[in-house]
Amino acid sequence: MLLEVLWLTVLGINIVPFGAYILYMRRIAKRKPWNIRLDPTYEPSVSILIPVFEEEGIIIRKLDNVAELDYPKEKMELVVVDSVSKDRTVSLVKEWLQKHPEIEGQVICQKERKGMVNALNEGLTHVHGEIIVKTDADCLLLRDSLRKALQYINDPQVGSVAGLHIITSAKETNSVKTERTYREFYAWLRIGESKLYSTVLYEGELMLVKRKLIANVGFDEEIGGDDVPLALRLAEEGYRAITAEDAYFIEQTPYTWKEKFHQKVRRARHVFQALWKYKHLMFKEKTPLSRLILPFETFIYVINPIILLPLIALSIPMFLRYPWLLLIFAVLLVGKVRQLFVTHIVNSWIMLAAMTMEVKGKEKQTWEKISEIRKPVILK
Repeated sequence: MLLEVLWLTVLGINIVPFGAYILYMRRIAKRKPWNIRLDPTYEPSVSILIPVFEEEGIIIRKLDNVAELDYPKEKMELVVVDSVSKDRTVSLVKEWLQKHPEIEGQVICQKERKGMVNALNEGLTHVHGEIIVKTDADCLLLRDSLRKALQYINDPQVGSVAGLHIITSAKETNSVKTERTYREFYAWLRIGESKLYSTVLYEGELMLVKRKLIANVGFDEEIGGDDVPLALRLAEEGYRAITAEDAYFIEQTPYTWKEKFHQKVRRARHVFQALWKYKHLMFKEKTPLSRLILPFETFIYVINPIILLPLIALSIPMFLRYPWLLLIFAVLLVGKVRQLFVTHIVNSWIMLAAMTMEVKGKEKQTWEKISEIRKPVILK
């Protein structure tokens, strides 16, 4: 009887809070109106900040993509920060800027490679726009992405706005399908949390922040990522970080499991670092972020993956004692259910791997290339 009670208890803890939170945020995302002042006419000066390292194969397409944005060029500033590239990245950026005098721009060349966050802080010392738009070299924006995102950030409560993924890949594999399923649930959570108050995890591929809020403090170099720490730091200062429901960017995802884990474990490690560093926010103020959003996100990304280990350990003797329980897996014949199950298991193992690596030692500051996502992207 003890085995059965323990198994059902651990199974319930692993599934019920996680599922209930997703359904709750999905309901808010679909039904709750925005409790901020949206202003589609807001046209501030913007500084587009792009950190790069050896991007000669894709940098011109990225710069062309910036030039194609539906936004007044006289209100745009382009700042590219290069982290000691050995290829033609810098020369290509300089040539492009000479051919596009309608956009004010410059390339900043660092003398030492210290990682993306350090490059961003270097770039902050050279920007002048009211709004800083951080975007990556390997993602593309839609023509209206900037305008759509800007309409949210004019609200005095909002400190930062991020976009949502459109996933593409060089090959359609199970790894890619799992990522799409994850991003579908991810979008529900981020939009729901944003409408409720403020989100915790959001995207650095398209991330807007008010310069007056970030210029003096900079991005957090103790953590390898730029997005989650910024969202939590702004929350600490009383500002909201939100995900816009209609501002998208296109990002390639790895199509092999090996490269997927390589990318996702690195990102998951940054999530863990940020949640751990800013855990005190759960005890600070009585806001939806501190009382609901941050505790549940910590449960999903830290506690729930750990619970998976005793669940597996208890499931083995349970299935041996009650073989008919294996019939539960018949639901996996349903495609959507199977994708949800695989996504849950995969992301739990990714977080476990990330936390294990964090315990073992210090992370490298510099980032590594994933060749599978360094292919030209075709906008549809």
